[in-house]
Amino acid sequence: MATKKPLLRHLLDTIITIKLEPAGETFHIHKGLLCYASPVFRAMMQHDWKEKQDGCIVLKDEDPEVFRRFMHWLYYGTVLDSDETIRTISPQELAHCYFLADRRDIPALQNYLMDLLLHQADTLSYFLSSIQPLVWANTSENSPLRKLLVDLMAFAADVPRIFEDENEKDHFDKCFVVDVLIRTHRTPKLTGWKDFHERRCDYHVHNAKLPAYSINRREQPGEQYWEINQHFSGGMQLP
Repeated sequence: MATKKPLLRHLLDTIITIKLEPAGETFHIHKGLLCYASPVFRAMMQHDWKEKQDGCIVLKDEDPEVFRRFMHWLYYGTVLDSDETIRTISPQELAHCYFLADRRDIPALQNYLMDLLLHQADTLSYFLSSIQPLVWANTSENSPLRKLLVDLMAFAADVPRIFEDENEKDHFDKCFVVDVLIRTHRTPKLTGWKDFHERRCDYHVHNAKLPAYSINRREQPGEQYWEINQHFSGGMQLP
C-alpha cells in the first residue's frame, strides 16, 4: 500500500499529446506513464527539447494500430482487446508491436510479446515462419526474436526438405536458412515445447528494469482511485 502514492503521483500526472505522421492520428497519454515505460520517451521529456516545451511528441512512421496496442498495454497490461484471444491476433500484429518496443527501448513489452508469440507457437502449432522476412527486415542481427524463429524452425521436422521445396525456399532470407541449418546440428537440441518454455528467458531482453503492470479503476463507498498492479518483480523504484 505504501507504494501507491508515489506511483500515482509520478505516473498519472500531466497528459501529453502524441502525433503520428504521416498518418495524422493523435493520442493522449499520461506523461509519467510513458516516461516510466521507455527511456527513449523519458529523454524527450526530461531534456530541454521542443517536445518538453510543447507537451507534444511527433513520431514518424509509426502505425496507429500498433501504437494503440502499445497504449493498451501501458494501461491494461495486455495488447489484446477485450474481444481478442491469442488465437485471433496474428503473429504479424504481435511482431509489429515487438518492433515498436525494440525501437523505443521498452524491454518489458518485448518480453511480454515474446511470451505471447511462444505461447501462440505452442498452442496453435505455429513455427512463425510466415513472419521471418518481416522480422529480418525490422530487427538487428542479435535480436532475440530472430533467435526464437531460428530455434522454432530448427525444431520443425524435416528442415532440409522445407528449404529444398521450390515453393518455400525463396520465401526465406538466406542468412536465416544458414542459421537454421547450423542450429539443427548444435546441442543442446530442443525436442519439445517443454524445452522452449523452460528456456524462454533465453529469448528475453535481460536489461529489463521496468515491470509490466496494469492500471485498474477501483471504487469503494465514497472513493474512486486507480490501482497499479505489477505483473513481475524487480521493477525500478520511483523516487
